[in-house]
Amino acid sequence: MARRESIILFGEGKTEAVFLQHLHTLYRDGIAARVKVDAGQGGSPKQVAERLIKKHINLGAYDRSLLLIDNDLPLDEIPADWLVKHRITLVSSVPRCLEGLLLTMLGDLPPAKERHQSRNWKRRFHKNHLGTDRDAEIVSKLRGKCPALFPRQLVESARSSQPTLDNILEFLGL
Repeated sequence: MARRESIILFGEGKTEAVFLQHLHTLYRDGIAARVKVDAGQGGSPKQVAERLIKKHINLGAYDRSLLLIDNDLPLDEIPADWLVKHRITLVSSVPRCLEGLLLTMLGDLPPAKERHQSRNWKRRFHKNHLGTDRDAEIVSKLRGKCPALFPRQLVESARSSQPTLDNILEFLGL
């Protein structure tokens, strides 16, 4: 019997990991691979990628990995050949950050003058959809609200207009 492929979905931070876990839960039955979801602790894109490698890839437990990272810092510090060598698919959250993607999916964009900073996207999503902007509450609120905010029907309809979302689902073989 052939060995089942194993993949890791690694978020830049805990909020990315919560959303990746939500997607995995939504599509679990259609994913052929064994999936683990984990989170980094923020930092530069290269630091997050290095954490993924040290924590998971160097152990040899995963065939390939997806790294979901905010688009608010330059991603060019991670060489493409280095990503290929470590079997990492890099997906950046557009616009600006995960909260930007989530707000776009929900059709709740901030005013144009506020769209150039990630903190504005984050603040808007946290206040409008999680009911809090307290760091200590954000992850648990997101975990609890993801199923209602992002049902499979919404994810499916947003996929064609959201490259970040499409890249994640393609990575999962969907």
